[in-house]
Amino acid sequence: MKKTSIIIGGTKGIGSVISKSLKKRGDLTFIISRNKLDNKNFFKCDINSKLELNILKKKIGNKKIDNLIFSQRYRGAHPEKDFELQLNATNNFIKILKKNLSKNSSIVILSSIATTTILHDQNEIYHYTRSALEGLVKYYACTLGKMGVRVNCIQPSKLIKPENKKYFLKKKNTDRKILEKITPLKRMGKSEDIANLTLFLTSDASSFITGTIIPVDGGLRLLSQESIYRIIMNKK
Repeated sequence: MKKTSIIIGGTKGIGSVISKSLKKRGDLTFIISRNKLDNKNFFKCDINSKLELNILKKKIGNKKIDNLIFSQRYRGAHPEKDFELQLNATNNFIKILKKNLSKNSSIVILSSIATTTILHDQNEIYHYTRSALEGLVKYYACTLGKMGVRVNCIQPSKLIKPENKKYFLKKKNTDRKILEKITPLKRMGKSEDIANLTLFLTSDASSFITGTIIPVDGGLRLLSQESIYRIIMNKK
């Protein structure tokens, strides 16, 4: 049976790759974003606005939703708004549309490896927001479980995405080569790796999996500082 999937933030980056994968699987896929997209299955909505969320709810009506995927990312000049978009907006979206969720539906929320490691290129708001987001995942996994709704979280690490592909795939890209060297699986992750996990978590094959936080980092989180140093320096 064809699934109805809604992806928030599906116009760019990882979200766009997830959206394409869902469509390829045969899902009836709707994209929600602030950026306009030339697509009949697109809803323009600022999910930070409760007014716009209520308008969206009216448009959706009583339509059943099988999968909700949250892949939005704040890209503005005011970092404090990241908390609102990632946490508050996600929570409000789930509350407004939870009655539309079908039995055995799935919610997938993209967080970050920054909940277990510190990323030098991200501020404190980014870090504590992702940690709070994972608390939300656990809360809804328990409270929505009686409805048959599963809620899981994916932690992406540094990835090759549509926007940075040209940079990382340069033949002599030092950043890529170092990441490949220190990662146990000896390659950088790709947006497709996140999309593949999303396909699994929104399929019937994962029907007894909920409340999980799944890192996608090729095993890099397992290495100690000393191990990473020795790999880079070629020491045994």
